[in-house]
Amino acid sequence: MKRLIRPALGLLLAASVLTPLGLSQASAAPVKPGDDAVVVAVIDSGISPYHWDFLASKMPQALDRDRSNDLPLGKDPATWLKGFPKKGFASKTGLKLHLNEEDEGASIAKLHDRDAALWSSIKNSTPEAINYYWFPGTKVIGGLSFGYTEQVTEQLDVATADVPVAGYTYSPVYGTDHGQGTSSVSVGNFHGTCPECLIVHITAADTTSTEQALAWAESQSWIDVVSNSYGLQTVPNGAVRDGLYGGQTEPQKKASERGQTIVFSAGNGIENAFVVPFSTLTSSVKGPDWVITVGATVPGTSGATESGSGKPVDVSGIGESYPSAYNSTTVTNGSRFSGTSNAAPTISGTYARGLHLARKAMTGPSRVQAGGVISVGKATCGRVRRACEVGDGKLTAVELRDRLLKGAKSTGGGTAPGGLSSLPRLADEHYANEGFGTYYARLKQDDAKWLAEFDRFFGPVVGTRAPLARPKDEAAWFLVDSWCRQHVFGGWSGGYYQQGRSTLPDPDPQAAPVRTAYAVACNGLTKLPGTPRP
Repeated sequence: MKRLIRPALGLLLAASVLTPLGLSQASAAPVKPGDDAVVVAVIDSGISPYHWDFLASKMPQALDRDRSNDLPLGKDPATWLKGFPKKGFASKTGLKLHLNEEDEGASIAKLHDRDAALWSSIKNSTPEAINYYWFPGTKVIGGLSFGYTEQVTEQLDVATADVPVAGYTYSPVYGTDHGQGTSSVSVGNFHGTCPECLIVHITAADTTSTEQALAWAESQSWIDVVSNSYGLQTVPNGAVRDGLYGGQTEPQKKASERGQTIVFSAGNGIENAFVVPFSTLTSSVKGPDWVITVGATVPGTSGATESGSGKPVDVSGIGESYPSAYNSTTVTNGSRFSGTSNAAPTISGTYARGLHLARKAMTGPSRVQAGGVISVGKATCGRVRRACEVGDGKLTAVELRDRLLKGAKSTGGGTAPGGLSSLPRLADEHYANEGFGTYYARLKQDDAKWLAEFDRFFGPVVGTRAPLARPKDEAAWFLVDSWCRQHVFGGWSGGYYQQGRSTLPDPDPQAAPVRTAYAVACNGLTKLPGTPRP
């Protein structure tokens, strides 16, 4: 039976309600449709564009009374999205699916079966031949797959291991499991931390193809954020080791310096269950200083616990029972999502939403990514913080990342090494496990609390509120962390540690035992980083 939609989270609030505290909708500068667009690439298993999390008609821009901000999502993105390449594809196809925008109980499986011929027409991509698909009427403006062949009969679950998983049906791009979860909590209309954002979804079949997918996404200057929630495993000499992945760091560094933000989940341990956490420094994709590495916290009745130890992270998200479209069977339902797999995309979406609103606040066509700059245009800072990031007419990725990290709050909980019972914190240990702090995001399905939390990050960017006061010992930890990562992977201009300009804090085994041990361990790894490029 068809009926008017009111999903569990309710109809998405109008854009005026979703505006951060202190920044009225009226103060936002007028822009052409797409000038303020933000694109998030998610590399994972499949996505189902049928879910209302991804329909164009359910986006905040479509639900408010302002028609001028509606995005032309029925058209080829090359015709309206600034920076989208006009050429360079082996093929580019719009797949017009049978979307159901009225019946909240409509079966995703039945809709998929109706379009079986379209889904079976999808061709695999290679670095030399990109077969690009987009889905009119949805925010999924891109769908690609790498590494699939006609001989593949099972979908590979890169979220857990680099081996086939029995019971999965082969289908590049499409799916409703892990990739559906990560996509929905990042950009989903009802579950996402950036419901205003667009998505390019990329599936990959194995280690090699995942590296190819990442390299392609990093080369696209029109993609603003790349969200990665997987831990490819290797089995050297019969011993399973998680995170020892030797991907290329230079393309990643080049993309970061251009202005793209790359987010990686820290990982949940060998068994994907917070067992035997590994140091992110063993992973070339998660360890460099130019990447945002995300840990997970587990909410409890008296705060939260940090899941795992020995894996330095930058910031954390929620790692247990988060609302999502994961394993959805209808166009509105879904299961709870967990792990750093959930934490990373919620942080990706939070950053992306800040970028979207910054571009919206800056007068003129502001969609740009070059030389570290990610938005340009005239903007007036609020009275609370006159020297805000958008005030000079140029917003850089380093500036926005810094505000994101410093808008997070520590949960104040203990640690849960190995996913077992919580233990009291050891002095500065929590910085390694939780980073700058945790964003609860939309965990409580209470948008007022979510927006208040978001304002801690974005309010200072536009000057409508003061930054959070930070703990006294925090700067020392992240200076050492930045130095350590540059020590291993090379220097760069956007780190907290700047070669020739930064001085490392003195060792303090009593007050900062973890930081002190961390610095000693890193000192013997490689030579000091060279002078960062300007």
